[in-house]
Amino acid sequence: MERSHLYLPTLSYAAMGHLYAPYHGSSSPALSSASSSSASSSSRPEQIEELVSQQLHHLKMHYADEEQRYVDQMLLENPIVVERRAPPPLKVEAEQGSGSGSGSDMKDAQRQRAESCRKSRYNNKIKKAKLRFRHKFVSGQLKKSALMLDTMRDVIAQAERQLLERGFPADALERMRSTFGLGMEQ
Repeated sequence: MERSHLYLPTLSYAAMGHLYAPYHGSSSPALSSASSSSASSSSRPEQIEELVSQQLHHLKMHYADEEQRYVDQMLLENPIVVERRAPPPLKVEAEQGSGSGSGSDMKDAQRQRAESCRKSRYNNKIKKAKLRFRHKFVSGQLKKSALMLDTMRDVIAQAERQLLERGFPADALERMRSTFGLGMEQ
């Protein structure tokens, strides 16, 4: 099952500089032409919210696509095997002569029930496997996120150390931490 990659546009300040500029006169020549032509129509908060919601939608679609691709790949690598149950012992009918037509109907109904039961067991095993693989995918993503968070904490701590070594005031650093919600949680 081949799927194409989704195109995810990146939101950058350069592409949307006119939305983040505090005033309409930008010192950047590239942004000044963009901000003068679209500043009146693009600087509304509704459009920023729309851009954010579009980006979130794209990210959710990309995540769902990646998750489905992972589940499909794991199903291909680990095929589901459903063992056939032993057939029930054949009953010797006491009334072989009377109701031969109803006996074949009963066998057909029994065969259909058995087939339906097999399909149901197979579908249940597939559902359980998909759920297990989705859980494995989400767990892996959370581990990556935790690792990235630890890395970012290390980078922030290193930046703080360098600022303090260069003479940056500790109280200003503490104000920045409280402003951005980076209280002393470490």
